[in-house]
Amino acid sequence: MRRIASQAAVLLSLALACLPLVSAAPQSELSLRQKERLIEAIGKRLSSRAYAFETDFGQWESLAKDRWHEIEKAETKEELATVLGEALDSFDLSHLGLFAPSTVKDRRSGKRSGMGITIHPLEDRMGGLISYVLADSPASRCGLEKGDILTHIDGEPMLEIKQLAGTSGQKRQITWLRGGQEMSCEIEYASFSLSEPSSLTWIREDVALIRVQSFLPKFYKAGRINKFFRQARNAKGIIIDLRNNRGGLSFYSRHLASKIASPETTFASLADNKSENQGKKRRTVRPLPLSKNYEGEVVVLVDSLSASAADIVPAFVSENELGTVIGQRTSGALQLAKSYPLPYGFRIYLPIAEMLTPNGLRLEGVGLEPDIALSLEETIDDSKILTTALQTIDRTQEGSE
Repeated sequence: MRRIASQAAVLLSLALACLPLVSAAPQSELSLRQKERLIEAIGKRLSSRAYAFETDFGQWESLAKDRWHEIEKAETKEELATVLGEALDSFDLSHLGLFAPSTVKDRRSGKRSGMGITIHPLEDRMGGLISYVLADSPASRCGLEKGDILTHIDGEPMLEIKQLAGTSGQKRQITWLRGGQEMSCEIEYASFSLSEPSSLTWIREDVALIRVQSFLPKFYKAGRINKFFRQARNAKGIIIDLRNNRGGLSFYSRHLASKIASPETTFASLADNKSENQGKKRRTVRPLPLSKNYEGEVVVLVDSLSASAADIVPAFVSENELGTVIGQRTSGALQLAKSYPLPYGFRIYLPIAEMLTPNGLRLEGVGLEPDIALSLEETIDDSKILTTALQTIDRTQEGSE
């Protein structure tokens, strides 16, 4: 799955008879015919449900053929999911992926297996900069901290994020730098929650910081957000922190939008098969009509991992001139997606529409450039980015007086 992981669907008919028929290895969890059925089911889901701009899902047949040797060799469902997932990656879409039965349960519970870090590749040297360490995760138990630079894994230079992929119980040797000092640890991968509940902190007596790390139902509680905005209704400014927010339900992003804008404001528009291929009008999406909105100064913090629902909220704020967006260009993973069942316990996650900004701009694969751009190091440094946010609130209010 690209980056999760941008772009009309056509009717797909997968000619599996063209695939070479070779006896499946005895130890394989799925027979050759079962693998064929799974590939065929993926094609049917893509042709009947998927939508993305300028994307021909009819390519699935040839993509599967190109990887047939690897498909045939895959012995476990996890290995098969990896091979077929890499084939789906060729579409270069943010919300398209295949999940083996073993990972479906974790995804439903909002969990993943691995280290429990957020990491950004460095452009000028080997390694990745850690911007977030989940509490009570393998990474936190190993001593990793925000700002560390992960340099090696199992003795090999860390060049790609996919090198960190692993399963629960797997042990890896990692090396990192902290302030020029090299450190190392044997880390054991485990299952962990992807995010933490939203929180409110007063960083100044007249400025509140509301952290929203996910728009998933497990972590985004509308009542909690309502309470935060009631507590901060007389604040000079509110800073909404969407750094490391990988998205979730668009419904919850509209709820957050309702706290800072009237329900008549354009939140986004939707492009799908009906609007782009059947001549229907694109549907305008607006904030939920729930309550009186906050009218003070608003700042939104973002980074390169602010994705999906966390892509559209800052665009909504910036284009409607509701506040200032600070940080780095967002992820550019702005599709609406659904999960569908497949044979043998697999599931496919695919895009069914694309969400466009209030001005009709497409962010998928591009992301939103913030109003005030900071470096990666400045964006993950709470002190620096919050200082910039406070200065922006003070300057904006002075200009309006």
